[in-house]
Amino acid sequence: MKSSKHVLKLVFCLALLASLMIACVAAPVAPAADTMAADSSMAEGPKMGGVVAGFVSSDPKSFDPAAIAGWDQGVIAPNLLEGLFRLSPDGREIEPAIAESFEVSEDGKTWTFNLRSGAKFHNGREITAYDFKYSFERVLNPETRSPKAWMLSIIVGAEAFQDGSADEVSGIRVVDAGTLEIELAEPLAPFKAMLASINLAVVPQEEVEKWGEDFGQNVVAAGPFSLGEWNLNQDVTLNAFEDYWNGRPYLDAVMFRFIGDENTRIVELDAGRLDMAWVPPAHWERFSTDPVYKEKLGWAETFHTDFIVVNLDNEPFGTNAKLRQAVRYALDLDAIIASLQGRANVAQGLLPPGLLGYNEDAMLNYPTNLDSAKALMAEAGFADGVPGTFDVILPPWGNLIKLLEIYQANLKEIGINIEIKPTEFGPYMEALESGSYDLAWMYRVTDYADPDGFYYPLMHSDNLGAGGNYARYANADVDANIATARATIDDAERARLYQEVDAQFAEDLPYIPLTHNIYVDVSTPRVQNYVPSPMDTHMFHRVWVTE
Repeated sequence: MKSSKHVLKLVFCLALLASLMIACVAAPVAPAADTMAADSSMAEGPKMGGVVAGFVSSDPKSFDPAAIAGWDQGVIAPNLLEGLFRLSPDGREIEPAIAESFEVSEDGKTWTFNLRSGAKFHNGREITAYDFKYSFERVLNPETRSPKAWMLSIIVGAEAFQDGSADEVSGIRVVDAGTLEIELAEPLAPFKAMLASINLAVVPQEEVEKWGEDFGQNVVAAGPFSLGEWNLNQDVTLNAFEDYWNGRPYLDAVMFRFIGDENTRIVELDAGRLDMAWVPPAHWERFSTDPVYKEKLGWAETFHTDFIVVNLDNEPFGTNAKLRQAVRYALDLDAIIASLQGRANVAQGLLPPGLLGYNEDAMLNYPTNLDSAKALMAEAGFADGVPGTFDVILPPWGNLIKLLEIYQANLKEIGINIEIKPTEFGPYMEALESGSYDLAWMYRVTDYADPDGFYYPLMHSDNLGAGGNYARYANADVDANIATARATIDDAERARLYQEVDAQFAEDLPYIPLTHNIYVDVSTPRVQNYVPSPMDTHMFHRVWVTE
């Protein structure tokens, strides 16, 4: 009987791990393998010391794991934050972090984590199971207003805790200081992937209480780097954490400069004030042909989909599916991809290539076709165009604005007038969460390496508004299929359920899919062992520099 129990545990764990397998899809114009070979500096091996200067678009404002929701935060935070699991630097594997080992019960509901002895917070205190209980309950606490509370809502007792009828989450149990037990209401296939999310990183209660509302600007956590000097709207420095459980980083520090303009980043790279930059289309030919820099191009076919969010509560787009379909027919996505030198793929749905359930043969059946778009406009009651002008809110990124101008011209051809409204991150997210918008450009990089990271937050009615369902989409059949897929460990069945969701999505179009991004950046020759991540979580623990 003991042997049977272990076999069942092994089968369940293997099934879960299989659901997390991520296929690698080659970029269409990636450098040949020989150009990516390690140079002599790489062959010499790691070196201690030095500082790397990276970038994000704007000041992240907060690194509180419970509050992280934006790209700028997500790029930096994995170097500061850590939980039970973590992603590998290339973003394609889930590695043990503070959980040295774990077991799953035969019914798939009870997870037991054995914590790593000696793992410490940045303040020097050893991490215990009590810290995880506190951190998870903090994410679930309505007063925290965490946009990622839904990731833990399946834990037994979460609902009672959130509605105030219980003062703790009964399903999060401290067995002893080194052992944590979590009981789920039902099996959850992507649970391990979720636990690798930076939003579920562990934090010390005493530091949260010490800093109060300012904790996000003074975060104390458990990652390989600790928070250093932060110059508002200029830069932030992360310092190597000497007592990191997996060994001190090779680098002394990483500085992230806040530079929104893509061309300015290239100027700073050329001047030696940045060590890496995203490669804008205007600079692609230069870097791809330079004998030095072409070998320092970093490629990642990202788990990223960008789309136009439609507020389904607002007329006319939100209440008229044919009008949304007409929009998709009108968009010239081939022109967008050409403007990016092929560094993107047309999105046929929400799910990007490389995740379970992605079907390369699935088509939205909305190819660029102005005649079809105009016919649908007529069916929607707008044969002569839609009266008025509608704002499309978006982050203030220079190259993105240029892409939106292409969409703007496309829609004008069918009688839809939009105004492009670049909006700073805070007001932009506030508008999405509160529903005070008609149309918005948005992208999603999954919080965890599983299709559930797209479907559940974006389409399930449990997450309307701040939970991630910014379109405010609600469909009982879609809800049921997503819920069943979450509790199913059979990959083929999960894929089938997601394809049913895709079929309904193609009809309703609460989000109008645009492209899947292929991220390309360039680093200076001194930077070694850096790889960009398909989840935009660029990590520097194993990076070093040669001077």
